[in-house]
Amino acid sequence: MTVLPGVPASVADFDALVVQRIVLPAPTRTFLKHAAAGTVRTVVELDDDLWNLDPSNRQAADFYTPEMLRNLERCCEAADAVTVTTDSLAERVARWSGNVHVVPNQVPAWLLEHKRPRNPDVVTIGWRGGTSHARDFGEIAKPLRRFLQHPDQRGRVEFHSMGMDHTPRVASRHTTLRHTGWHTNVADFLRAVDFDLSVVPLRTSVFNQSKSDLALVEMAALGIPTVTSDTGPYASAHGGPNVACSTPAQWEDALTAFTTDDSYRRQVGKAAKEWAATRTLEGNAWRWEQAWLGDARHEQQAA
Repeated sequence: MTVLPGVPASVADFDALVVQRIVLPAPTRTFLKHAAAGTVRTVVELDDDLWNLDPSNRQAADFYTPEMLRNLERCCEAADAVTVTTDSLAERVARWSGNVHVVPNQVPAWLLEHKRPRNPDVVTIGWRGGTSHARDFGEIAKPLRRFLQHPDQRGRVEFHSMGMDHTPRVASRHTTLRHTGWHTNVADFLRAVDFDLSVVPLRTSVFNQSKSDLALVEMAALGIPTVTSDTGPYASAHGGPNVACSTPAQWEDALTAFTTDDSYRRQVGKAAKEWAATRTLEGNAWRWEQAWLGDARHEQQAA
């Protein structure tokens, strides 16, 4: 089984041709050609509801035009299988494919053993993400700012924004703030995470209902407790290790509880790591094999 960064000229030596977010005309034509030939199993992978992008994410919204999305739909229709990361996204894609598999995002096992960098002199509240999450951060900006500017937090708690710089949105007198820019790869980013507490705000929207819980799994694998919005993949109904909040008061209460009680923070972090141990790439590789090859693998083994 092989996953390729691009479409190969010849696929005779491969079991599966797997593509992600395929929308450009030329790759679409090539993928459809191989799907029609039937000489290799064709799979489309998708991890976002590209049909319901937030308009504030202008770069993505402008790129994924109706024509581009129709190319993706055609590939889903022609593919032997489609894999997605959430049940909500599976419901969306089911209109174009009768063979949709939900394969949740996983994390590398080494993350469970990694000793994250820490500053013992302060409690670090951390956020990580890109420009597409600007409106999501708005869910926590005010309560986090109020929390950080309280006299009790001076010199004791800091906020660390990784990726997009949201420190100006929570800045006030006497607050301690840091920003770390982008890393060259995901592994470097994960090794640099130094949070004692992670916050993952998410606004309620159609797009976010189909998002995966990868941010939570990454932090949990590092033993970091996470406070989230009570929506999408982080809704309390899902039973994850996160503390889910619906109001500004709940956010402030959760931040206070985690930053004032070291024992509580460690206890929740330990439970989160145990939960994340079930979500490793190494332990769940069979899910992709099953989705990508399906009956083809069993037929080959029988022969």
